[in-house]
Amino acid sequence: MMQISRKVAFSIVFALAAYGARAVEWVNVDESAWLGGVKITSPEKLSGRVVLVDEWGYRCPPCKALLPRMQELWKNFGLPSGKPFIVLGSHRQQRNEAAIKALIEKHDLTYPIYQGVGIAKGEPDNGGAIPFLYVLDHRGKVIYKGRDDRLALEAVINALAKVGKNPSLTEDVHIVKHKHLEERLQLGKPIAQIVATLEREADGKNAELADEAGKILKAIERAKHETREEIAFLTDHDPVAAVKLIMAVKTTWPEMYEEEYASSMPKRVAKAKAFKAAKKSNGARK
Repeated sequence: MMQISRKVAFSIVFALAAYGARAVEWVNVDESAWLGGVKITSPEKLSGRVVLVDEWGYRCPPCKALLPRMQELWKNFGLPSGKPFIVLGSHRQQRNEAAIKALIEKHDLTYPIYQGVGIAKGEPDNGGAIPFLYVLDHRGKVIYKGRDDRLALEAVINALAKVGKNPSLTEDVHIVKHKHLEERLQLGKPIAQIVATLEREADGKNAELADEAGKILKAIERAKHETREEIAFLTDHDPVAAVKLIMAVKTTWPEMYEEEYASSMPKRVAKAKAFKAAKKSNGARK
């Protein structure tokens, strides 16, 4: 595969501040790098969306076989469907305008395709071969990298299911022994006593009970981390939702609320009110 320069012609940047912060910088998203499909004209087109990047080349048979599947994903899950998802075609071989555009026309590709589009920092290594896929969730975290379009689709579906929803406290844990706690282990509910019980059980002699309790405790810690990230993201994209999520944190993790959010709440509430008023005013003008 011929390597192309990583000249930053136009950068789309959004930052996820606070704990676990990430800044996603997109490179080669401009008129000169555009090859076909929808043109990305503003940061909002990528910011806050699940993004699947398909690295391909016009001389690569497996890549060409994958193009119709990318188009199908775009139609079923992308902007045409109204979902917050974008397929980005990233051409990675020598730029042959005629050959590339012939493939775009042959498969009627309408998703955005650019020469060498990708993320400037933290881009997954494709091992020197294409096709190669990677998926970023709406917070800009790479959640899949590889060559299996079925696994990429699974990652997309899972990521879309999380957009606009509070992180789960027990995600990926198959709960059997603690079914009676499942309804109580939700963001926005007090969990201090439950956590204390789980900690005792995790150190207990009942191996099955201890194993499941340990898994639930780890899931709760992951949820705390994801909640921080979601609040950081929503602070810039939907301050009203950010305030609501922080109030849920106040009940579930009161110490976290006092340490990280209490002092900033007056400013956050003011920002949320301004955002809500602006949104209402824009709606009225439409």
